[in-house]
This record gives sequence, C-alpha cells and structure tokens, in this order.
Amino acid sequence: KNCVDCRQCHITHHHLVTIHSLKREYILTYPDYSTMLTHQQCSPNAPIAAISWTGGKDCHLTLLYAHRNPNLNVQYLITFCPANKPFRAHPISIMKAQAKSLGLELIFVTIPEGTTDYMQAYVDGIRGVKEKYGISVICTGDMDLVGSMTRNWMERACEKVGDGMSVFLPLWKKDPYESMKEILDEGFDIIFSCVKSPFFDGSWINRKLDWEAVDEMKAIIERGLTEDQIKQGTKPLDLCGERGEYHTMVIGGPLYDETLEIDLNCEPLMDAFENITKWKGNIHNAEYIWMISLKDKPVQLNQ
Repeated sequence: KNCVDCRQCHITHHHLVTIHSLKREYILTYPDYSTMLTHQQCSPNAPIAAISWTGGKDCHLTLLYAHRNPNLNVQYLITFCPANKPFRAHPISIMKAQAKSLGLELIFVTIPEGTTDYMQAYVDGIRGVKEKYGISVICTGDMDLVGSMTRNWMERACEKVGDGMSVFLPLWKKDPYESMKEILDEGFDIIFSCVKSPFFDGSWINRKLDWEAVDEMKAIIERGLTEDQIKQGTKPLDLCGERGEYHTMVIGGPLYDETLEIDLNCEPLMDAFENITKWKGNIHNAEYIWMISLKDKPVQLNQ
C-alpha cells in the first residue's frame, strides 16, 4: 500500500492481490488463509494417499477433493522430476513453500538421466514410495488423454506396481469450463508461470488467472485456428491447458496455513524454437515459450 507505481493485477474475482512494481521487480503478497485451514476427517482405515504435485491449479483442486474424501488419508505431495533439469514452469522453491504452508511432506521422485522407458521409471518410483512411506493411492489432476495415449498414464503405472496401488482421478473427463469455474469459485489464487505461442505471449506471465483471463482464453478458442495452423497440425487451445499450452502456480487458497510472498522479476524467461518446432511433445508448434522468473530470494511464509 502507498508504494510507488502500485496497481491491481487483473483482479475481478474474490481477493485483492497487489503487485508492487519497484525497479522492474514484482513482489506478490496474498491474503491470509489461516482461518481456512481445517484438519482432514478420514476413516480409521483410510489408505495413505499422495497428491501428484506440480504446484499448479489442477493438483490443488485434486488436493481439495482428496482432503474432503473420508476414504483417503492425505499425507504427502509427490513430484516426479527429471534429474539435473530445472523446473522452470513450476519452481521447486514455490512447491516447497506450498508444502510447508499446507502442512504436507513433499516427496521428490527423480527420473534418472538418460531414461528411455519413462513408464518403468514411474513404476519404480511409485513402488519405492509405497515401500518407504506406505502410500497406496496416487491422486492426480489429469483431466483427459494427451497425445497418443489410450489410457491415463498414472493409472497404468499404478496398475503395473500392483500390490493394491491405485489412482484417484477426481477431475477425469470433467468439462473444462466447469473445472475452471470450480477452481476459481473455491478461492484459489493462481498465476500463469509458463505460456506458449501461438496462443499466448510474455505478457501473460505473472498474471493472475481470474475470470478476465478465462474470458480472453475463451475468445482465443472461439476465433479458432488459422488455415496454416490447421495444415501444420496445431491443436486448438484447451481452456484448462491440458495439452501444455500454459502452466500455473498457486500462491494461496483453501487449506493454506500461511501466506506466500514471492519476489518475481518483471521480465519473464524466454526460450525460442524458431525453425525447430517439430520436437516431440510440441503439439502446438510453439516457436516461443515464456516462463516465470524468480529473484534469488527464498519464498517467504507469513503468519
């Protein structure tokens, strides 16, 4: 408050979020959710569950579903990450702060460098956390099949682990608009942490995901694809970003015990892939990717 060059950031829903722009830096401070923290009420024999975690909107909604399910005992967050590669779209420092505020242990399962059989790597990782932590349910925010998949990835992995390992998919086949509405109505504070062309540009990074942003994305969907994009095999924008068009990080919301304060650089990171757009996984033929840029300062938790 009362700082130089202070503005509200794309806020049309629920809570006041202020960005202080000083020397081209962002400092995000979110509301106090301590009154929202509640202890999970689960049955005595409920299996130990872990939420597949990236820190984004969908895994948070999945956490809320699992937290409200008396047949699940949510104790862990679990992140599958490649060895020696940065998580630029989902900064690990933010994920660790989220876990601390939520009061849940964050487990990292490392996918070994040089892995070619990713399914087996997931199976080995899940089997390891089952043996070490007693986890028997993985909860994931997947909503639909991606690319050439014919079955849900995590469901297949848990099936291969066997020994009673199962998956909880509360958002599976959920209508994208209804899912987005539920996320916003629950009061989560969300920012865009990674966006890709051709649907987005760098101005979306650090922006709050609210109804204004949803309306803009709906307008992009309604415009449809160009003839060239159709010829190139570009897929339409999914409102929830299920095909990787964008990624998010949640800064506050239900179940958070403390507020998160994050120092962000104004200018996002950018990778350019001009003339080399046909790499595996680039189903939108993106030429540019923009990502959140954090200052070299720990994420703060405030009572």
